[in-house]
Amino acid sequence: MRGTYKATLAKGFAAALIAAVLGGCGSNSPQNIKPATASLITIIQDAPVCDAISASLTLTGLNFTPIGGGFPAGYLTTTPAFAPSIRVNLQLLRDFNTVLYIAPVNAGSYQQATMNVELAQIATYQPGQNPPVSLLTTTLTQPKPIINLNPPLVITAGQPNVLLLDFNAQQMLQTDATGQLTGTVNPVVNATQLTATNGNGFVELDDLSGFVRSTTPISASGTPLFTGSFLMQLLGPSVSGNPALTMNLTANTELIGFVDLPHLLPDSYVEVDASLDSQGNFVGNKVEFQAVEHPFAGIGAEATPSTALIGTVTAITTDQTGYPTQFNLWIRDAEPQDTANITLDSIFQVNLNSGTLFQISALGPNFANLSFGPQNLGVGQEIVVHGAYTKVPSSTGTKSNLPVTVSPSAIFLKLQSIQGSLGSVVTAGSDGVTGAFVLNPCSTLQQQAPVYVLTNNQTNFVKVTGLGALTPQMNLLVKGMPYYEPQGGVFNGVTVPPGTLVVQAKQVHQL
Repeated sequence: MRGTYKATLAKGFAAALIAAVLGGCGSNSPQNIKPATASLITIIQDAPVCDAISASLTLTGLNFTPIGGGFPAGYLTTTPAFAPSIRVNLQLLRDFNTVLYIAPVNAGSYQQATMNVELAQIATYQPGQNPPVSLLTTTLTQPKPIINLNPPLVITAGQPNVLLLDFNAQQMLQTDATGQLTGTVNPVVNATQLTATNGNGFVELDDLSGFVRSTTPISASGTPLFTGSFLMQLLGPSVSGNPALTMNLTANTELIGFVDLPHLLPDSYVEVDASLDSQGNFVGNKVEFQAVEHPFAGIGAEATPSTALIGTVTAITTDQTGYPTQFNLWIRDAEPQDTANITLDSIFQVNLNSGTLFQISALGPNFANLSFGPQNLGVGQEIVVHGAYTKVPSSTGTKSNLPVTVSPSAIFLKLQSIQGSLGSVVTAGSDGVTGAFVLNPCSTLQQQAPVYVLTNNQTNFVKVTGLGALTPQMNLLVKGMPYYEPQGGVFNGVTVPPGTLVVQAKQVHQL
């Protein structure tokens, strides 16, 4: 299902707002009719901007206009008492997906939607600066873009309803004559209603990340298939109203890092491979526990706060033998978020110690059986750092501008996407999909080492049939697990030179 679904998505960013509608009617009296319940899921992918490490928008409203007129049906802007402000980072979600919002929508047919958009920030990598972060002055051309729904969106009570919003980033993020980002953003959005295919559900969500709020060991949904559930909070940096969803487990759910739900504690950071089934339920296929976080000092046995810091390695410091001792991390997300001490799109200094655990996220492929340790850290990798963080106080007692330092308990290599063009095909097997090719990354940050992409018969090729169909300079987005190999070697039968970033590909997507 994954390949079929993703192959239908248009070029550019895609944001899918998925509405799982389970409401019904109490009587024939209009005032007794209950609105349907809609679950909105945002999918953003195919980012064409290479040196934009972060590109964040904040959505504060989505209103649907019914056919024939009448008052718009509020979605994100629900009531004055609860007005969500949801922040999404486009660059973190290239070829990935996450939930945007869950709220009621009245049953009916809608011809238009109006979205309220606020700019968060756009940050680019500038290697000549220290730190190498440039925050652009941003301008929004349309703070309330109108989305035409053609065919109309039909919300039917008593069954799931799914709407796909497609953000075209090539038109959205404006560039100058030299191809550099200007900071001007022009929201361009298309919409399509989706249906479940062959009873298999609507969509897969192959790398949801967030933290656990609570667990229910025995499912309260009344569905015998489910063995329990947990409430999962997403999009931690959101200003308010960031979504929380019920993640259901089955007897087939693979639990990684914990044995059962009673051992999944509140404030646990998890990554989940899930699906939205045909009944509108979120179902976990794989659930990986990584760490319990304490986002505020003094909680439990923690003397300093800890959280899951998600970001990109920008520089590595080694000792005289070449062994890494510390590295700089560009913070793009934090779960849970500590807004008083963690500034997104800033550089943190991570000090390695002998007790730091290095781990590979189980949601990514490892068909070449590669290992991950300090020596496999590479500039440009997306990782999750768990551990205590300290903001260095200034001598004057004012808020410090010095770097935040992190003492990591665990570092996880994260499933991620790397954009670039085809350099050459190294080898292709008789099946047409097993082999390797050289990728030329378009991001300056990821050009510090050669990149070899390994594929096998489980690699999903989107909009291209296989290795034999790859052509020079073809624009690609590779989703996989990148390992820095300082000594080189032979991996999955492919010889790579020393100092190479080896990516085991889950997906190869022609843009």
